[in-house]
This record gives sequence, C-alpha cells and structure tokens, in this order.
Amino acid sequence: MALHIALGQRVGLTKVQIDGLAIHADNPAEYSELEHLVIRYAEQLTTGATTDEALDAQLKKHLSDRELVELAVTVATANATTRICNALKIEED
Repeated sequence: MALHIALGQRVGLTKVQIDGLAIHADNPAEYSELEHLVIRYAEQLTTGATTDEALDAQLKKHLSDRELVELAVTVATANATTRICNALKIEED
C-alpha cells in the first residue's frame, strides 16, 4: 500500500484524495468529474472485468480513443500485477 500512496502523491494526489478513494462518491468536491469517472472505471473493471455503457459514454466525452485504451491497459495491468503477486505470495517491502 505504501508504494501506491507514494505513486499517488508523485502524480499530485493529496492525502485527502488518497485517503478518500474508497468513498470518492461521498466527497464530490475532492475530485474532478474526470477523476470520478476514472475511479468508477477502475472499480468496475476490477470487480466485474467489464464496464457499463453509460460510464464508457461519459468517459468518451473527456478522453480520446487512445486515452481510453491506455486507461484500460493501465487498469488491467495493475489488476494482473496484483493477482500475480497474490498468487505467488509476494508482499511489498
């Protein structure tokens, strides 16, 4: 978890934003519209391996096709890395 926090801080997330990710919908002022959409996208792709069409349509208003591909690959890569580490019982230092 420390690595994720450090990476979040490196890209400009505040402590309040990092601490509130799990309840982002309850803190609308802490995140931009796009940030909320990206978080929802990551949540849906992580928990269900797909995203709903309404969310996809909202993201397409903000992101190019290339950016959507990059987002999908980033989320999928993070999920794959987590699953591999879990399967191999690799814990972060």
